[in-house]
Amino acid sequence: MTGEPSLAQRLSVELLVIAGIGLILGLLGPFGTYPMPLPLRLLYWVGFILVGYAIFRPITRAAGWLHEQSRIPLPVAIAIAVAVAALPLTILIGFAISGMRWGTYLTGSAFGLLYLQCAGVGVGIFLLMRLIFPADDARTATAPVPASGAVTNDMPASSKMPRTRLLDRLPAGFPESILALGVEDHYVRVHSADRSEMLLMRLSDAIAEMEGVTGAQTHRSWWVAEDAVKTIRRDGRNLRLVLQNGLEVPVSRTSVAKLKQLGWI
Repeated sequence: MTGEPSLAQRLSVELLVIAGIGLILGLLGPFGTYPMPLPLRLLYWVGFILVGYAIFRPITRAAGWLHEQSRIPLPVAIAIAVAVAALPLTILIGFAISGMRWGTYLTGSAFGLLYLQCAGVGVGIFLLMRLIFPADDARTATAPVPASGAVTNDMPASSKMPRTRLLDRLPAGFPESILALGVEDHYVRVHSADRSEMLLMRLSDAIAEMEGVTGAQTHRSWWVAEDAVKTIRRDGRNLRLVLQNGLEVPVSRTSVAKLKQLGWI
């Protein structure tokens, strides 16, 4: 798949999967919902699974940011995100099944049980979505990058970069000079000097197709061509690479030592 899908297109696939999960749960009737009439049970599960998706998706995505900005292991960051996301969903469901009033399901052990059910379903769906749409982990799929020793690079990147296999996936006319690759949801956004496109693929696969271009993975979600780096911006303990097109790319703390060894910083 090439070209840049809209946000609606990117979300539609996930929404279809989520709705399908809701239908399956509606048919199975877990957590004591099986005695409900089938139409009501289907509506209940599809509705709340979609609401849960709207709550869980942004919060669990923040887990990756929390992991990168702190020393918290990724599984712990995900567990924190799930615990936080399950709370508002539990309150919403508790109100709904209590007749939109402060009832039994919002207090005591009933609330605790409902919370655990919401968290359990959330974890299950999160893991299933990761299985269906593999998130790219912090892996480096590039060859060793020769040290440049330079912090500033003003030479036009277009004069240095060979044609790559990744370019064959992009629309005709896309500049041959690819500066960076960044993950967005389950897509990779390919950045050039004045244009970007999105491809449905894993970051590691996109990096492999950049063979012939000297570069490095600076973050679990970013790869940068060495010649694309113009300068480095420091913000406290955080580092960002400023590219030739003005784009700022984060450098994870785990990548700092590697980039120093390569002479990038």
